[in-house]
Amino acid sequence: MTFKVSIKNAGKVYDIELEDSATGADFKKKIEELTQIPQERQKILVKGGKLTDDAILADLKVNFKAPIMVLGTPDKNLPQKAPEKQVFLEDLNENQLVKTSHEPSGLVNLGNTCYLNSSLQAIYNNKDITTRVDEYTGQSGGNSLVTSLKGIFSAMNKKQENVNPTFFLMQFRSTFPQFAEQDRGFYKQQDAEEAYSQLLTVLSSALNVEDFLRVEFKTVTKCLALPEEAEKVGSDSALKLNCHIDIKTNFLRDGLLNGLKDNLEKYNDTLQSNAEYEVSKTITRLPKYLTVHFVRFFWRRDTQKKSKILRKVQFPFELDVAEMLDDSIKAEKVKVRDQLRQIEKDNAELIRDFKKAKKDTSLTPQQQQEEEDMKLASIKSKFTDDFQDILKDSMDLSKTTENPSSVYELSSIVTHQGSSADSGHYQAFVKDEKDLDGNTWWKFNDNKVSTVSREKIEMLAGGGESDSALILFYKAKGL
Repeated sequence: MTFKVSIKNAGKVYDIELEDSATGADFKKKIEELTQIPQERQKILVKGGKLTDDAILADLKVNFKAPIMVLGTPDKNLPQKAPEKQVFLEDLNENQLVKTSHEPSGLVNLGNTCYLNSSLQAIYNNKDITTRVDEYTGQSGGNSLVTSLKGIFSAMNKKQENVNPTFFLMQFRSTFPQFAEQDRGFYKQQDAEEAYSQLLTVLSSALNVEDFLRVEFKTVTKCLALPEEAEKVGSDSALKLNCHIDIKTNFLRDGLLNGLKDNLEKYNDTLQSNAEYEVSKTITRLPKYLTVHFVRFFWRRDTQKKSKILRKVQFPFELDVAEMLDDSIKAEKVKVRDQLRQIEKDNAELIRDFKKAKKDTSLTPQQQQEEEDMKLASIKSKFTDDFQDILKDSMDLSKTTENPSSVYELSSIVTHQGSSADSGHYQAFVKDEKDLDGNTWWKFNDNKVSTVSREKIEMLAGGGESDSALILFYKAKGL
């Protein structure tokens, strides 16, 4: 009897047919025939570590439905195509010059459009949304704003040059005229959170992306004047959590807990008059991506402007929302969280080896980069496989729109500097997904793209008119 195995190397997938009795050595020989990678240079990552020559492949606990990652590069002594003529940067004209690094694309500021640029960078960082945008066909008339957004993201994918969003901006202002306000012939600065929310409304309508972001709640409403009166239980949902800031708010947790309680006044039939009610919320559904909005702006009647709460509010790189969960889901989420942390410990050695590994100087820079990318992909793939084993059939990690645990990791931030929403400057900060430690972040100051450290991100907690976090974007841990 035979069975089929798929392998992935340098971005290509190969199918291999093996006998049931095939050993690791037989497998490596087949790989060499297909990829030209010598057996001694092959690194095959399967559960439990590297594949040994005498192991019976069919007996291993391997998911043969998914490609097995194979690291290594072909024998450099094999015939190669003739080298291309070397071209120097100084010999290129202005139209030929493009970025030569791997840094992501910035967006050109078209006059007080940093609020939109930073929002677009944050949305672009959500890979599930960008995939939906990329697959959008716009049939039956379609949505012109989504179509133009697809063009922006397509240009950003190329990582070649700064992207000019002029056409998209025109469509955006046409769809939402409030962002086309002018003062003395110049377009006004706008609120990034409002722009993000409006874009999300369009994307939810056209692409049904709200499942990736929707938080659901159980609500309990009770009358404070009549505590003996039966509580009313209901439900609610939102695409973000609000962090309310007052004089006691020092940490994100404080503001989020404040946001889960509210007081309102409404008519009470028993009292025949208005009474104060307390509404408490507990979370019954956690999305794959959790958006948190710092409610920093409030309307000042004396200045007729949105003023900013400058208070410093610290936020974590890893957010555990277990204490905000409803009892109906809390135990299961906490159980998965604890198992997930054990997987992290088990995979720590792989990560340490990856960071300590020296580059193979016999390889070209491109081959070195490919090998590094493959090692990184294999580590993440093993982590995902281990995580999927925990969940068994209860959830498919490749398709889920929910967080199986209660833990999130910070992935991007939109910040504001200044004292008013209608002035100042907005920027975006996005974690470099290739950095396993989360120490390297991309800073998007419109078309100026640079890297900053984790320490710089910690300084975005606010406390003045400098950069302070306005919107935090968290992604479910392990997804």
